[in-house]
Amino acid sequence: MFKRTRLWLVALVVGGLFVALPGAAVAATDVAPSDTTVVDEHPDIDEIKRRALNAIEKRLKTIARLAHRVESSKTVTDEHAAKLLHDLRAAAEGLTELARKIKAAETIEELRELVPMIRDFRVYQVLKPKVLQVLAADHIVVVAKRLAEFSETLEKLIRRAAEAGYDVTRPRRLLRMMRHNIAAAYELAAPVPRLVINLQPGDWPDPAKERLEEGRRRIHAAVEHLQVARKKARQIVHWLRNLADPPIDLRELD
Repeated sequence: MFKRTRLWLVALVVGGLFVALPGAAVAATDVAPSDTTVVDEHPDIDEIKRRALNAIEKRLKTIARLAHRVESSKTVTDEHAAKLLHDLRAAAEGLTELARKIKAAETIEELRELVPMIRDFRVYQVLKPKVLQVLAADHIVVVAKRLAEFSETLEKLIRRAAEAGYDVTRPRRLLRMMRHNIAAAYELAAPVPRLVINLQPGDWPDPAKERLEEGRRRIHAAVEHLQVARKKARQIVHWLRNLADPPIDLRELD
C-alpha cells in the first residue's frame, strides 16, 4: 500500500515543509548620537554640514534598503506593503528636504536648529523596526498556513497507515503537537502588524517603544513555535519514510 508513497511524499515535503523562517526583527536603537549632535562639538560650519549630510545619507540608504525588502517580499500583504512604502517615501522626502536646508544654511544658529531634526525622523528607533516586524509577521502567518495545510496531508497519510494495520499512536501525537505550535505561532504573529504599522516618529518613546518591544517578543516566540512545528513534521515524515518501499532518503530533501 505504501510502495507508491515515495514520490508523493517527497513532493509534498519539498512544497510545504521546508519553508524559510524570518529572522526575528529587533527594535534597533538609533545610530550613534554623535552623528546628529555635531553643532556644538564642531564650530566649523563646513564640518557640521558634512557630518549632518552624512547622517542623512545613512538614513536614506537604510530607507532604500527597507523599501527594496518590502517590494521584493512575497508574503507581505498588499495593504501592509502600501502603508509601509508610503511611510518610507514620506521619510525619504522629508530627509531630502532637510538636507537641502542644511546645505543652504549660512550660520551656526541655523544649523543648531536644523541638525537635531535628523533624529526627529526616528528612522532607526521606529521606522526600521516596524517595517521589519510587519514583514516578519506577515511571513510567519504565511508559513503557518502552509504548515497547517501540510498537516492535513500528513493526517491523511497517517490515516492510510492506520488502515493498513500500523500502530499510529506516535505520529498522531506528533501531529497534535505540530498543530498546537502552528496555531500558537499564528496567534502570536497575526496581531503584530496592527500593533506597530501605524506608529509614527512622534510616537517615540511612548507608545512606540512599548509596542515595538511587544512586537519583537511576539515574533521571537512565533519563530520558536514554527521551528518546533517543523521539527514535529520532519519526525512524522521520518516515520512515514520507514513505511515506504524503498525507504525515503530525507537527505534528498535538504
